[in-house]
Amino acid sequence: MALTGIRVLDLSRLLPGPFCSMILADFGAEVIKIEEPVRGDYMRSIPPLARQEGAVFLAVNRNKKSLTLNLKTEAGRRIFMQLARTADVLLEGFRPGVMARLGLDYAALREVNPRLVYCSLSGYGQAGPYRQRAGHDLNYIALGGVLSLLGGEDCPPTVPGVQLADLCGGLWAALAITLALLARERTGVGQYLDVAMLDSVVSLLTVPAAVHFLGGNVDGGPRPAPATGQANYNVYRTRDGRYMTLGALEVKFWRAFCQAVGREDWIERQDDDRLVGEVQALFATRTLAEWEELFTGQDVCCEPVHTLEEVFADPQVQARGMLVEVEHPLEGGLKQLGMPIKLSGTPGTVRTPPPRLGEHTEELLRALGYNAEAIADLREQGVV
Repeated sequence: MALTGIRVLDLSRLLPGPFCSMILADFGAEVIKIEEPVRGDYMRSIPPLARQEGAVFLAVNRNKKSLTLNLKTEAGRRIFMQLARTADVLLEGFRPGVMARLGLDYAALREVNPRLVYCSLSGYGQAGPYRQRAGHDLNYIALGGVLSLLGGEDCPPTVPGVQLADLCGGLWAALAITLALLARERTGVGQYLDVAMLDSVVSLLTVPAAVHFLGGNVDGGPRPAPATGQANYNVYRTRDGRYMTLGALEVKFWRAFCQAVGREDWIERQDDDRLVGEVQALFATRTLAEWEELFTGQDVCCEPVHTLEEVFADPQVQARGMLVEVEHPLEGGLKQLGMPIKLSGTPGTVRTPPPRLGEHTEELLRALGYNAEAIADLREQGVV
């Protein structure tokens, strides 16, 4: 198989990381899923349950081995370091700084295994002003502009039925890993990979961004009815007609939200469907800017629904290099989306603009051995 002989240490959990490592496992990699003892990956217990384990967990963890290991203990870290010496890839999905506190960051593991490809898959990436923010799929697609494209002026954005940011982030991480493994064949050394869900969402804006960069208006459109009845995971209209997303799924984030808005009486009502209307009434009392100001510095998973204009003006998107410009001989300066994969050793670069029709035909044919006469004949015959 394509990745036979590749050993992957997978410290990720829930959806994005496991989806990534499943791709690697499906193509032959030996994926060792390292889980905390007793509880393991949180997705194991999240309903709906197939029999005893979560259906989603089962869907993204095939072809793997599971090893329980407490990395907060010295013995656990010692075992992990032994594994790291034999691994080709490490995948982790913690917030920036967690692996360093465990003494297992890239700098530490590179010392024992210079060939290791080390991939960090996080919400906002390892750099930029949002790097330590908590978030979930709904928050990422809101900040990344995708959610603003799912509705019109008279209807609120709808929570998609597909985890776009999570799955796209997993896809980009899988590609980043395979690129780094290929580069290692030439260089003999591994590298550090920085993949963010927000970057991955912005990378999906290929078509609307092209229209936007030309001055066209692509925000808005028909929206179906809201897809969620959860008060803690929904889209809410503000006083000025904008929208905020609340993705406070975990109890700690919901509690922090309730405390931030002065409604501690809501804390125990997290699963009460009747609470949606009350939360909506609250959001309608302030403008989007006022809510942003209130939640600054708060760990509540509450983010604004950005338009494309706001996406590309956002300091996090700019800090992550997700907007670039390339010179085209006919079109001049072209604004384009940057690359969501950040490879420390072999980064992607914008070197040439989109080619004109047939621009490299002769160059490529000559490389195959065709001379000028043969190429002229091909043109005459309509082959090229």
